[in-house]
Amino acid sequence: MITLHQIKVFIAVTECGGTSAAARALHLSQPTISLTVRNLEEQLGGELFIRNPPKGLAITPFGRSKLEEARTLLSQAEMFSEQQNAAPQLRGPITIGYFATLGPLYIPRLIRRLKDKLPKVEVQLQEGVDLTSMNRMLNSGQVELALTYDLSLGDRPKVHQLKECEFYAVLPQDHPLAQKTTVSIKELAEEDFIQIDLPSSSEFLMSPFWHYKLEPKIEYKTNSLEMLRGMVANNLGVSLLITRPDSDISYDGSGLVCRPISEALPKQKLVLAQSHQLSPTPVAIAVIAEIKAMFKEE
Repeated sequence: MITLHQIKVFIAVTECGGTSAAARALHLSQPTISLTVRNLEEQLGGELFIRNPPKGLAITPFGRSKLEEARTLLSQAEMFSEQQNAAPQLRGPITIGYFATLGPLYIPRLIRRLKDKLPKVEVQLQEGVDLTSMNRMLNSGQVELALTYDLSLGDRPKVHQLKECEFYAVLPQDHPLAQKTTVSIKELAEEDFIQIDLPSSSEFLMSPFWHYKLEPKIEYKTNSLEMLRGMVANNLGVSLLITRPDSDISYDGSGLVCRPISEALPKQKLVLAQSHQLSPTPVAIAVIAEIKAMFKEE
């Protein structure tokens, strides 16, 4: 007989990407996790994971076909256990992915909201360091939902638009361009430029320059939003971004200035994407509604 414990372990190994991480998440030993997965595979009659020691575990097509069913069963079982209460609450696990630069802006506030509104929901987080890895997690079913930009997603994930973001110039406080109300792409291209160097993001952030047949003078590259902001604040160059933190203070306390772009540029959609590999559980449906409500209240 397949148990809920086995199902929970299977989901944890998938979401954590390996038995060691799953063991830490579930407070179990790694051998216990491995044995539970082996036993489940024997009962199901197929391998759930490809075992590649240097790279860890990768879910098989058979495993992926069972993952949606496992998540649904676990969610239904946990909801059923609540029926004895006078006021049953929605409960169950959900894995939410987020693009790294968006995480600090929205994820802590979202988790606080879910703790208030859906206290029985167990949230697991997965960070995508770039848009390519973010899309890979969606396509593999490693995450059920993802907070990301609508770039390179293809036509498979279902997306809910949350807001539109605009390009803006990032400048040192004492830079001459900081005295202007708007800044042109041509003016930015003439200055020492600091570039975000991440797959998909770098091309997207360069596209306004390429549209006007300009090539910025790239002085530095970094894959960190906060490193870029700190470098600009310390007068090492200017930049162009679309993710906008609420504060114009860098990590080291130095100030920077943000200005709109004078040219008409396309806006970028910030979206909540659903993995096409998984049908939404009642928990996922409720979380989607809370995320939409949070952005409407901004």
